[in-house]
Amino acid sequence: MIHVLIFLPLLFGFWVLLAPQQARAVGLFGSLLTLLLGLISFGGVLSGADYAYQTPLLREAGVYYAVAWDGVGAVLMLAVVIATFMALLAAHDVPPAMVGLSLLMESGLLGILAAQDLLLFYVFFEATLIPSLLMLGLFGGAGRVRALIKFAIFTLLGSLLMLAGILAARYLGGSPSFLLKDLLAHSLGGGAGMWAFAAFLVAFMVKTPLFPLHVWLPDFHAENHPSGLADVMGTLYKVGIFGLFRWALPLFPAAFAAFQPWLLALAALTALGAAWTAYAQTEWKRLLAYGALSHMGIGALGIFSGSAIGASGAIFLLAASAIYTGALFLFAGGLQRRFGTLELRPTTGLAKAAPALAALGLILVLAMVGLPGLSGFPGEFMNLLGSWQASPIWTFVAFLGVIAAAAYGLSAYQNLFHNAPGKPAADMDGVEWQWGTLAVLVILFMGVYPKLFTELIMPGAKAFAALLGGGQ
Repeated sequence: MIHVLIFLPLLFGFWVLLAPQQARAVGLFGSLLTLLLGLISFGGVLSGADYAYQTPLLREAGVYYAVAWDGVGAVLMLAVVIATFMALLAAHDVPPAMVGLSLLMESGLLGILAAQDLLLFYVFFEATLIPSLLMLGLFGGAGRVRALIKFAIFTLLGSLLMLAGILAARYLGGSPSFLLKDLLAHSLGGGAGMWAFAAFLVAFMVKTPLFPLHVWLPDFHAENHPSGLADVMGTLYKVGIFGLFRWALPLFPAAFAAFQPWLLALAALTALGAAWTAYAQTEWKRLLAYGALSHMGIGALGIFSGSAIGASGAIFLLAASAIYTGALFLFAGGLQRRFGTLELRPTTGLAKAAPALAALGLILVLAMVGLPGLSGFPGEFMNLLGSWQASPIWTFVAFLGVIAAAAYGLSAYQNLFHNAPGKPAADMDGVEWQWGTLAVLVILFMGVYPKLFTELIMPGAKAFAALLGGGQ
């Protein structure tokens, strides 16, 4: 079943690209079928089923097709299939090719999460970049070329460095293959390990992202198609935290120990700086881009703590953010359809004319700012709890970013819905009710019952901390 789940969106994606007149129906059916298989697989992992498969691809080179769902991968897999279905449910007014490219991205993302061979991970990592670049380049705004070049340069630079690190980890470390278990048993240390870790670190800092390798992010979101579909898929492609958790830190524990103080500082400053930058934005997508950057800084802080509780919080936050940040980009797309702009100022005081839209916006914003009872809170809390064990000072700095999130999120919401009425607007339509209801249900469930997910994540988080010599 794991192979079907990974490659099913790929088949439907090519179907859509070859038969664009059927894009919405085929895309929705394909993403719904993938969601159902994802739910079944998630239930299987909960009940202890073994979803693992391994066969040689290039035996002489030590390359394997090795995939598995562990608890961490299963939680993130569920977030991917839910967010993709939610995005395609909302995408009733996008070019057909965007639907097909989104399904191709979904397949690549699932492969990234399931890969147990480092070279296979790299192939999925690179393959997923292609649809993302095409969506931006073909369907972006007036400044898409500049945004595309910036995104491509940062991503490709990181990818090439990671490829060098992959080869070093295998051949200088003496591993018989690229399998995760073999690489862990032959960890590369010394000066070579430092350089290899730095190569991985740059690649995953780009895809988290973290300061100063984040500069592609605001233009990427601002210039993407205004519907929000490409932004949802781009949000799911922020797999840097997962890459740090699964590969970079466990493979190079000694190098990480040397870098840790600097990485904690970098993550905390990213969280705070991005939050205050978000407060100064005048356009919805840029505000959400910097808000997402701030949250990924908090997630990176949890990972860099080296603790089980911090790592668990980072993975939970990554899954939760996929839903509420993705939904906020779709929400922004709805505003653009209504007003022809994403600027914050021209749209004010909508609550009276659009009360359902106001309610949806409030829940999404409160999830983003980490209100207890919603999905943003458990991950942020566990991240800060874990990072406190490593550095109380940088934890305090990151906590200021949490406070700033309330400032930029609630002030934008206040202006949009409760200031003096400006232009009139229609309330939620049928499509918005559909994807909005799904997003709210997931946000509430993850916030009220996080135990379902943290119990799956924690065994992997404890193993991660043990590899780094950390504790709970």
